[in-house]
Amino acid sequence: MSQETIIELIVEVILFLTASYFIFYKSWLKSLGKEIAKLSTAKDLTTIQESVKKDFKESIESYKSQLSEEVQTKIEPLKAELAKQNLSHQIQFSFLHQERAKVIVELYKKLQELQSAMADWTKFMHPIVEDGDKESEERAQRANNALFDFKNYFILNKIFFSEEFCKPIEDLIQVYWDKGWDFGYAKNRIKEGDLPHDYFKEYSKRLTEISKELKELIPPRISDIESLCREILKVEEK
Repeated sequence: MSQETIIELIVEVILFLTASYFIFYKSWLKSLGKEIAKLSTAKDLTTIQESVKKDFKESIESYKSQLSEEVQTKIEPLKAELAKQNLSHQIQFSFLHQERAKVIVELYKKLQELQSAMADWTKFMHPIVEDGDKESEERAQRANNALFDFKNYFILNKIFFSEEFCKPIEDLIQVYWDKGWDFGYAKNRIKEGDLPHDYFKEYSKRLTEISKELKELIPPRISDIESLCREILKVEEK
């Protein structure tokens, strides 16, 4: 039974009660008028008034009792249906919250991996363990994989969240994308060699700026996202 149907039934009950009351009251007035027309003395009028009042009171009490039983009969199924719908809503909300919590935990892990990979890739200097070029390529590949993994997972699960929650994440993805593209382009141009001194200097400067931006500007934005996650998960500080 839908909520609209329940509301319609309640309105019907109220209209039924109102109409019944006025029909009964109108009938009583008509009966009273007939009795008054037969009276010839003030004493008879007083007697009939008291008698009619008594009868009317008894009739009202009886009618109220009857209406109460009828209303109870109509209301009980409505109350049961409302309770059923409320329970169904609670179960659905509980399931949604559990699923969303799983998504948030996984999304947070992927975000931390993305930040770690990007920061490592864009560091100004790296120790060489065995093969510098190979290790540099692995760092670039890790950052690239982390970005696509985070972005794809977010897109597939953003339906769980409000636009207010999604907006800062979408903005952060765009920042990572832009910085990653700029860093990769500048790094490749330097690696290719044969650059005029001014170009080499400009690209080197850009690499340093991107590394600094990822270390200093991104963490506060991640902290803001963490706060939104805690709100959704109902994490309470003690």
